[in-house]
Amino acid sequence: MQENTAFERSSGMERDKIEAVRDQLLQLQTLYLAINSAGKVPEMGVSPFIRRADGLYVYTSQLSPHVRDLIDQREATCMLCADEGDSQNLWARSRLKFSVEAVEIARDDVNFDKLCDDFASAHGPTMDLIRNFTDFHMIRLTPRKGVLVLGFAKAFTVSGANFDITAHISKA
Repeated sequence: MQENTAFERSSGMERDKIEAVRDQLLQLQTLYLAINSAGKVPEMGVSPFIRRADGLYVYTSQLSPHVRDLIDQREATCMLCADEGDSQNLWARSRLKFSVEAVEIARDDVNFDKLCDDFASAHGPTMDLIRNFTDFHMIRLTPRKGVLVLGFAKAFTVSGANFDITAHISKA
């Protein structure tokens, strides 16, 4: 029998239950992005995404200020958040917030067409319409570290593209 990890003991939650909620959040179709502009004014946006082994991908238009800032700044904070209707308590809503490094995938990159096909499979025929719009950019978001919140006193640090759970946050 495997011994409980420190974060399981301190949180009172089993690893498989923590990972199950994390994985449900990663099945969402859109994520929120927050980026600082060059003038240090926060910009926000929301975008459909797909997940691959090396990170998350968004395909979004530079006509939005947050996308131009994302391309320029090459970093952002992202959040996946459970639906309000599925939450027992809005203050304790399940969410995954994490910092990312952002890298644009060029249209002539060997993976670009496959990523576009994956977007079409995941999100429907709109991708076929916007695929060749030149204001749209494919951006890989490589997760660094973050926080998974599952409720009051149920927050955990996560790291990397797999969102590995590393610790229970029990002190400010």
